Amino acid sequence: MAARQTLERDLQLSKIQKELEVAKQIQLSILPAAFPNSATFRVAARYVPMTSVAGDFYDFIVADDTQAGLLIADVSGHGVPAALIASMVKVAATAQCANAADPARFLAGMNAVLCGNTQDQFVTAAYVHLDSQSRELRYSAAGHPPMLLLRGGKVLEIIENGLILAAFDFATFANAVHPLEPSDRFLLYTDGLVDAANAKGDFFGQDALSAVLRQTAELALSAVLRQTAELAPSAASDRIIAAVQQWSASQDDDLTVLICDYIPSACPRLRVVDAA
Repeated sequence: MAARQTLERDLQLSKIQKELEVAKQIQLSILPAAFPNSATFRVAARYVPMTSVAGDFYDFIVADDTQAGLLIADVSGHGVPAALIASMVKVAATAQCANAADPARFLAGMNAVLCGNTQDQFVTAAYVHLDSQSRELRYSAAGHPPMLLLRGGKVLEIIENGLILAAFDFATFANAVHPLEPSDRFLLYTDGLVDAANAKGDFFGQDALSAVLRQTAELALSAVLRQTAELAPSAASDRIIAAVQQWSASQDDDLTVLICDYIPSACPRLRVVDAA
């Protein structure tokens, strides 16, 4: 009887593992492929779930030579329940494409779709719309960590937060509007990065994240002076994730990073030479 019970548990565990693997592949399928080739924007994302499936989510709402609409979201909790809500976030975001140029209306529309449908789980989110024709960015967020802007070697926080999504049907949002400047680098991220703790219990924190972001520009400049490959958004994303993982005693939350560089076609491009 004991042997039979052990076998049944092993079979159940194997079935659960297979189902989790299927769920993982389904979740990965709702994340966008690489950002399309653009003469104006270069974008890279990194997604490192804590478990097989997770509640972090990102999407490219608009992606062409003149506009970029970038969304990042974080569902409360972990595992399968959070992953299921993340798929609902995808649906809610897709339904708001008509409001892509107005982040405040975009988030308000998402909130209307999600309210009452998430089983008491909530969602934080940030959405930025970049327009190279008006040379302007519009940004709004829902209880999410501030977007970081790297400009001229300095890191600025772009803050405009409303209430979290899926919790309050009366929530309202507003837009922060700023001018775009050539070579601006934007960082959207989930709180798993700043809340990562080392063995002493110290958090990685906002200051350390800003410092690593600044280093990506310093390394890029150094690389160009050495006539080697510059630190593109993909490499910068990897460096940020690596810095957090090196700091952390263990991964206790999902990690997601979204980096966008604004490089208008009229702006002189740096010469990039293969390091090899």
